[in-house]
Amino acid sequence: MTTLRVYLEFPPDPAPHIEWALFDDANRLVRRGRAPIAGWPSADSREAVIAAAHGRLATVKLPPLPPPRVQSAASFALEEQLAGAPEDSHVATGRQSADGSLRVAIVSAAWMRVFQAASKRSAIRWQRVLLESDLARPPAGGWCWCAESPEHAGFVLTDGGSSISVGPSHAAGLPDELALALAGSGHRPRLVRADVSGVDQALLERARTQTGVEFTAGAPWHWSGAEAAAFDSAIDLQVGSFDTASAVPRLDAARLFRPALWIAGAALAIHVLAGAGEWLSLQWQLHTIDRELSALAQVSLGGSVANSGDPIAPASAIARRDGELRHRAGLAAGNDLLPLLARAASAMSALPGSAIRSLHYADGHVVFELQKLDPAQTTLLQRDLQRQGLVAIAVPVANGARLRIGLD
Repeated sequence: MTTLRVYLEFPPDPAPHIEWALFDDANRLVRRGRAPIAGWPSADSREAVIAAAHGRLATVKLPPLPPPRVQSAASFALEEQLAGAPEDSHVATGRQSADGSLRVAIVSAAWMRVFQAASKRSAIRWQRVLLESDLARPPAGGWCWCAESPEHAGFVLTDGGSSISVGPSHAAGLPDELALALAGSGHRPRLVRADVSGVDQALLERARTQTGVEFTAGAPWHWSGAEAAAFDSAIDLQVGSFDTASAVPRLDAARLFRPALWIAGAALAIHVLAGAGEWLSLQWQLHTIDRELSALAQVSLGGSVANSGDPIAPASAIARRDGELRHRAGLAAGNDLLPLLARAASAMSALPGSAIRSLHYADGHVVFELQKLDPAQTTLLQRDLQRQGLVAIAVPVANGARLRIGLD
């Protein structure tokens, strides 16, 4: 199956020439070129590669979570790192690793809306939408600086999985963004590989003198030359509210197999008619059971289910009612402040006495503001809390860490 990948610095427009690359079924580059949309070669699937300047990569560490909860947990973990309101950024996640680390791609939600609107106007359906920086691979323990040439803007990918957009280099040496990142990085890389066409030894020497980090020359960067594994593992931006990826167009085989399709259609119709009675019977039984459960919940809870307006009223109303009755009886509910603190006490007692700066409670969760801790100590604390039946999410902030604890 052939794949056409298109590099987009701007949303697709029918007029300008756009860079494309065609790959065969083994993900090998066949040919590439530039052409308007009408001049693109045909392929079984299309993928968009968005210029690195339009987004960035980050890595967060979360406790093991089921897939439906990963997206919301990642958004909470990134809250301190997002510019503007959380809804202004579109967050797409990769697959969570065994150690809890999770790769995340972040793009402006407004840019994604413009991109999808332009794709719709041009009648383009993308199987995947990738970020250019997600295709690079830094050296072990080092960073890679990728750009078309020293005079062009590019990006840097760190060994921790984060990306930084950088401008062109100048006569004094490195791009300002790369120099600042190396000067302010708590974890300095052992080397920086310059995947930049035309980089010379003099520039590498000036960079080493400027930063104190070893610089080496790598292969000139071009997105179409990325490894096949990099394309396979790249994060698809078409998730959440932007999930519009369609299935690969199928071949029109109706003309060749029309007699067989008629036979298959007749067999399917007989099967549907034979099973219709049983299906209707099961639906009637299910409706009866749902009605009886709703009536039982209303009788047991005094009509709170009917008045809640909650689409999952029986379960949620029973939980709320249980808390209300326990409070009326002078007892504590499981997600009250004191029970949560009691369950977390054995794990929190392992922290130094001055580690907790403050705490507050809201919506069934306790949020601790902590001093700066060793990342290994934070991971151990999260595991201890999980063994107590609690879900703990830790997020680094400017002056320490924020720990949110709730019931599993």
